[in-house]
Parts: sequence; C-alpha cells; structure tokens
Amino acid sequence: MRMSIRDHLDDLAIAITNASDLDRYGPIGRQRCLEDARFHLQYLATALEARSPELFLDYVGWTKVVLAKRNIPERDLLENLRTTARVLHDHPDAVAYLEKAIEQLPSMSDDVPSALDPRAPLWPVASEYLTALLRGSRRDAQQLVLDAIDAGASLRDVYRHVFEPVQQEIGRLWQLNQVSVAQEHFCTAATQHVMTQLYGRIFTGAERSERRAVAMCVGGELHEVGLRIITDLLELEGWQTWYLGASVPPAAAVQLCVDQRADVLLVSATLPPHIASVAEVIRLFRARPELAAAKVIVGGRAFRNAAGVWLTIGADGYASNVDECLALLR
Repeated sequence: MRMSIRDHLDDLAIAITNASDLDRYGPIGRQRCLEDARFHLQYLATALEARSPELFLDYVGWTKVVLAKRNIPERDLLENLRTTARVLHDHPDAVAYLEKAIEQLPSMSDDVPSALDPRAPLWPVASEYLTALLRGSRRDAQQLVLDAIDAGASLRDVYRHVFEPVQQEIGRLWQLNQVSVAQEHFCTAATQHVMTQLYGRIFTGAERSERRAVAMCVGGELHEVGLRIITDLLELEGWQTWYLGASVPPAAAVQLCVDQRADVLLVSATLPPHIASVAEVIRLFRARPELAAAKVIVGGRAFRNAAGVWLTIGADGYASNVDECLALLR
C-alpha cells in the first residue's frame, strides 16, 4: 500500500534530509533542511488533495523569493525538489507536480511587485501610513488616518485604500527580508488598534438591517486583518456581524451561525495547508439543516492561485479581495 504523504510527513522529511548532501552546512543546516522538507511536503500534499498543481507552483515561487532575499541560492531549492522527487518515486502524481516545479523554477520571478499603487485613491496617505508603521510610530499612523477622514476621506476608502494595501505590502516586505517578523507583528497590531479607534464612527453611521454574517479564520490561521476589514465594512452597510478572529474551533463557529441565524459564513485562509480545515468547516456547516439557506464565502491567499479549489470544497463563492467580497455579498 502506497504511503500517504500527509500521514508520514515526518518520516518523509527525514528521508529527504538523509538523502541530501548537507556536509557543508553542519548540524544547523541539517535542521533547517529538515524543516524546509516538511514545509514542502505539506504544500505538496495540499496541492495533490486539491488536484491543483498551481497551488504547489505558487508555493515554490514564493519560496524562491524568500530564499533569494536571504542569500540562499536557487540551486539549493532545486536540489531539494529533485531529492524529494527521488524519495517519492512511488507517488507518480507527486513526482509530476515536482517535475513541473523543477522545470518552471528558473523562469519564476525572484521579486514581488509592490501592493501600493501610486494611481490608487489615498496613495499618499497609504505611503505615509506605511512609513509611520515601519518607524514604529503607532500614534503618527493613527493621526494620518484621522486627518484623512477629517479632510473628507470616507471610512470605506480608508479601509480599502490604506489598511488593505498596507497590510499586503508589509507581508511583501517580510517576504523580501526587508522587515522582521517582529516588525510585521507590530504593524498588524498597530493597524488593528487604529481600526478599533474608528469603531464609534462605523457603528453610529450605518442604518441597521437584518442581514447577518459570521466571519472566522480556521485553526492555525493567524492572518486575520483582511477579514476584520470586511466585517467592519459590512457594518458600515448595515449588516450585523460576528467577527470571531483567528483559530476558531469549527464546531463552535457553526453553532454560532445557527444561534444567530446567519445568512453567510465568511472563512479566510492564507496558507494552502489550511484549505483542509476550511473544507471541514464547510462540511459541518452543510450538516446543519438550520443553515440550508445560508451561504459560505471563502477568501485569502490560499485560494488566490488555485482556480476552482473553492468549488471542490463546497463553498458558494470566493473573493480575492475586499471589493470582490462586498460585491458578492451585495
């Protein structure tokens, strides 16, 4: 019986590490190779389960950038992929995905375009807001937003053209090794703080309706700001929302949908290995007859480069950004 990749991640990662030429890297290099092998296998298993080679190719392209910006040569990634293919020789589908990645790796870009567009509304505010965050000034960042609103910018535009692209840009800067994990976490926490300061304006300015949405990130998922942006903007449009944040137990979230008679459940996942958790949420959601008329909308980077995966796990819709999600819900 063929060994399951997901069920034997650790054994396979050890086999890949043992088959790699790591003498020049020492014990630390060996440990990092083991960790990398496990990550590669997680993403490969997810892509195979979703029948989406694009998912694995996207991951390899992302990894190429991360490694290049940390002075790790492309040949190391290439050799790792080749070694993985040799270890998984009795998994023809996995080998096919790996061979496709090996073939396309040289032509994959080692850069990522900025998420901040000078042609976008409020671009000067977004640019200055990012600068304030990167120098560690939450107070200046908040004041920039308040000044923009006082000057006539709408809350909706601040969320769409400042918060959303700046968060994406911070993620890009981490990928390019231009900010640390600590800086990334500070910037995210600061933006959440600024959003909290705007709540009073959101909840007092909207005419209430009976539309109800529950929003959650699946277990292990910590990238929650995008979903929070969406629920705040839904509140601006009169929706009643229950924003649950990160790492929510699926059964608890589904029960809340039942208790609050939700019209829609919004589920976000940034990392492709979390797609299986999204599928489990949807399975539990569909099992409740009280939610027969309700919908499930998924989003997040995990689905962005995997056409149709959202359909295979039973979602009713997919949105790649805030505007698409709001349009879909309307």
